[in-house]
Amino acid sequence: MDYNNLPLDLGLAIATNRAALDRFVDMPDGEKEEFIERNRGVMSQKELDKLVNSLAKEDEEPDLHLENVKDVFK
Repeated sequence: MDYNNLPLDLGLAIATNRAALDRFVDMPDGEKEEFIERNRGVMSQKELDKLVNSLAKEDEEPDLHLENVKDVFK
């Protein structure tokens, strides 16, 4: 798969969600292309987050770098 054609907003959203990133990387190219095509209809950040979170497995906790940074340093 040519990652140069990955929409920037989708790439950034996947990169900030480790579980989604791991799942996306393991997907066959055909599934990746279908997922990218579903992203083309996304209009808001909330919709994008929901789409990317659908890749992540429910039983995995997010990495620390995904937490609210302000809360980490309290």
